[in-house]
Amino acid sequence: MLLSTDAVTTENHDVLVLGSGLAGMAAALSAKEAGASVTVIDKAPETSRGGNTRFSGGALRCPTAETTPDMLIEELDRITKGRANRALARVLYGRAEKDVQWLIGLGAPLVDPSVERPDLRGGKMSYHVRGNGYGLVESLYPRLAERGVACKFETKATDFLTDGNGRVCGVRAKTRTGYVNMLARAVVMATGGFQANTEMRVRYLGREASSLIVRGSKYNTGDGINMAMAIGGQSMGDWGGFHSAVMDARSEPVEAGETNINSYPYTLMVNRDGDRFVDEGADFFDVTYVKYGKAILGQSGSIAYCLFDAKLAERELVYCLHREFEPLHASTIARLAQNLGLPGDKLQATVDAYNAAVQPGDFDPETRDGKATQGLQPPKSNWALPLDTPPYFAFPVTGGITFTLGGIKVDERARVIDTEDRAIAGLYAAGELIGGLFYDNYPGGASLLRSLVFGRLAGQEAAAQAQAQTTGAGR
Repeated sequence: MLLSTDAVTTENHDVLVLGSGLAGMAAALSAKEAGASVTVIDKAPETSRGGNTRFSGGALRCPTAETTPDMLIEELDRITKGRANRALARVLYGRAEKDVQWLIGLGAPLVDPSVERPDLRGGKMSYHVRGNGYGLVESLYPRLAERGVACKFETKATDFLTDGNGRVCGVRAKTRTGYVNMLARAVVMATGGFQANTEMRVRYLGREASSLIVRGSKYNTGDGINMAMAIGGQSMGDWGGFHSAVMDARSEPVEAGETNINSYPYTLMVNRDGDRFVDEGADFFDVTYVKYGKAILGQSGSIAYCLFDAKLAERELVYCLHREFEPLHASTIARLAQNLGLPGDKLQATVDAYNAAVQPGDFDPETRDGKATQGLQPPKSNWALPLDTPPYFAFPVTGGITFTLGGIKVDERARVIDTEDRAIAGLYAAGELIGGLFYDNYPGGASLLRSLVFGRLAGQEAAAQAQAQTTGAGR
């Protein structure tokens, strides 16, 4: 919208960042380091700061000595069936190591995943934040004040302000006391996806999406995406797709957080009819949990059950990250079926067929052990142990929604691109509202890394834009 002349208070800023999650905080701190004056606004109250980052598992999929950036790019290409934007993927993994070290330098408590998260075994998530996403927010947020970044909460951007040439020059925002025009030389969007917006979920994901459990922030309702498209921002990505997870079916409907059952590869997963429907042990969870969460949603009642026995329970291999959710248990399969409301004869037949198909071999939860079934459909390709030692346990699971995959197109400089494939002057984007990287499936820990990498990049570019505007050079 054009700058209006109605009686609205006007403020002047250098770089304006919308959102206080990892992407927003990384953008703000990087812009400040580059010499800009920075203000962060968020429609949430300060007690809900941190956006979706607060509810994340805190893992970062980052290159290591054993896993090069090219290997991770090829992995992403394979997982997304060739649809991932390779230019953005090169930025993501090419900058990753440097940006992770920057995060560590700010005091973020990054540790080896084995320290606190044994469920992350075997994957490529090389860093984990102590305290998960909440720990990351609480370690990073104080740095904003220390470095002189102003934060305004309960301040919701509603429209972009543009000048006569189409350059973004701020936002109109709604505060508790009324509207304000917040002028800025550059704006960074870090407002997240639309997973907490029921209307948008149904519009883009289908009618069944109305009842999805939302893992993350209730404030991620697609505002920034809609604002960008209203001024010509180009949509990009898998608008019919979303990041799911295998999570406890007893989770809260919104802001459920980390209620994942990430150790499902060691279990037997059945639906309401007592039938298996996925190869639970196809791979480590970090490359199967999104598509398996969606597979559960495709079952009757959008529910399934992860079954295991005393052998695994004694090794503490299967658990919910939210430890207050304990598994149901019974002395026999028949009684467990009764407790779960499943057909007892059918469940017993499924377990018997599975047990008969299990092949000999050494069970090793640390590797893809090849201990598989034979002649069973679907197969279990790894970690196939007979379910034969009482008592028997079950977690009820469903597929929640973490973030949406459709978003706004950006280039390798985090500039928002319009429908004519031109950069919208003055506007940058970072985090989960960026489209084009993830399609259908998703490698665990890559989105938190995306927020870090593109947040830093957007902040640096916005600062350069603001400085160019100050000197009159433009950019």
